[in-house]
Amino acid sequence: MKKFTLTVFCILAGCIFFLSGIWVYFQKSMDKVDLGEGEYAASYQKHYLMISNDRDKDMWQSIYKNAASTAKDKSAYVELLSPDKRSGNTQEDCLRIGIASNVDGIILEADGSEEEKELINEATQKGIPVVTALTDDSASARISFVGVNSYQMGTAYTQELLGLLKPEGATDIMFLTASDAQAQESNLVFYQVKKELEEKKSENQEINISQYAVDNTADFNTEEVVKDIFVKEDLPDVLVCMDSVVTECVYQALIDYNQVGDVQVIGFYYSDSILDAISKGIISSSVTLDMKDVGEYSINALEEYSALKHTNGYYSVGQNVITR
Repeated sequence: MKKFTLTVFCILAGCIFFLSGIWVYFQKSMDKVDLGEGEYAASYQKHYLMISNDRDKDMWQSIYKNAASTAKDKSAYVELLSPDKRSGNTQEDCLRIGIASNVDGIILEADGSEEEKELINEATQKGIPVVTALTDDSASARISFVGVNSYQMGTAYTQELLGLLKPEGATDIMFLTASDAQAQESNLVFYQVKKELEEKKSENQEINISQYAVDNTADFNTEEVVKDIFVKEDLPDVLVCMDSVVTECVYQALIDYNQVGDVQVIGFYYSDSILDAISKGIISSSVTLDMKDVGEYSINALEEYSALKHTNGYYSVGQNVITR
């Protein structure tokens, strides 16, 4: 009887062990992201969500490609999701989708809203780490910020502006800054440039520097605001653009209002149209972040947090100045 009982117990234990193994394998298989057939056909252990800015599509496509390439080497898949104003899909909605899908990490450009902050905190509480890129929200529970500090950006703009100052007399400079979540960073850069120019200009040079907040909630709004500046405002000697869409709109306005050569422009980023404007001498130069760094560091922050449950709170990316 004892031998029979022992035999039955061993058989049951073996079955339980076997079924447990099958269950573990099944769960791991379910955790993988199946991309189907094609260039990226593979199964990945981690699924990251990147929420892009729907205005700067070219810039975020560059960031996404570098992030996807870095993630692929680490057996992770990056999904790109953008707000869609036509359908009413907001950035907060994209965050909710990521949380409901229980992704392994989220990358986004913070917009500074209270609702977004609460969603970032909710994601963190549910074990989904969030990395902010380009624009930060340090008051939220995000694990890291990937971007450039205002001092570095300010110094880059200052160096370009010094070469555009009149040898003698006053040079009028207008900064076209953002009116949304980027406003704080834009203001910090503006005051950094103002301080450095005053320190580095010669005794014979005078600087009149101002800033104009551009409503960049939609491409159409940006175009209208830029047109109003060219029609209603006394144009400065130099326009400094701190947004890629604003840079492209200024480029077009220079042509439309026959101001090429009369107004010097320092832009931001390097879309095809911006590069074309620089090559033609219509835009003097453009300051840009290293998008490879932004994508790569964002993934590295998520991977490090996944492995160690902590990561650097700030990743500083490189920047470049593009001239003719």
